[in-house]
Amino acid sequence: MESNTKRLVQASVLLAIAIIFQIIGRTIPEINQFIVGPIVNMVLILTAYICGRWFGVGVGVLTPLLAYLVGQLAAPLAPFIPFIMIGNAIYVLIFSFFMKRGQIQIVVGVILGSVMKFLFLSFSARKLIYLFGLEFPPNIANALAASMSIPQLITALIGGVFALIGINILSKRKII
Repeated sequence: MESNTKRLVQASVLLAIAIIFQIIGRTIPEINQFIVGPIVNMVLILTAYICGRWFGVGVGVLTPLLAYLVGQLAAPLAPFIPFIMIGNAIYVLIFSFFMKRGQIQIVVGVILGSVMKFLFLSFSARKLIYLFGLEFPPNIANALAASMSIPQLITALIGGVFALIGINILSKRKII
């Protein structure tokens, strides 16, 4: 199989895993943010590492849109989807800068990517949306600000740790 085709198939399988967990998260709301979030973030890091930076960004852009389409992301939050897309892209791009530079650097990439994603999403939910003229009812705005703050940092870090464990296992078994 040609290299780009192989990477596209691998990225598609990883995206499918994210979608499956988004659907499960929609049907079992109790596991929503702190199970689905880390798994989606793990998929983003794994896709970038296995398939390359731009496939990782592509999956990062698609996951919030697909979360909305499967009902994982509440309809009132639809205007925030572009910000989540950008946050995911930031996460993947920062990680991918460090990913092939050694064990310590890959961990630094996960940490910096997580922090920058969190800072962007938190800033976007509290300030940036208003600069773009987006208006949310106060209860939705408060829920958005809360969900796009520290929980985003936690889920990105947990997902990054899961991805690093997966990368380590797949590398030792010579799968990647």
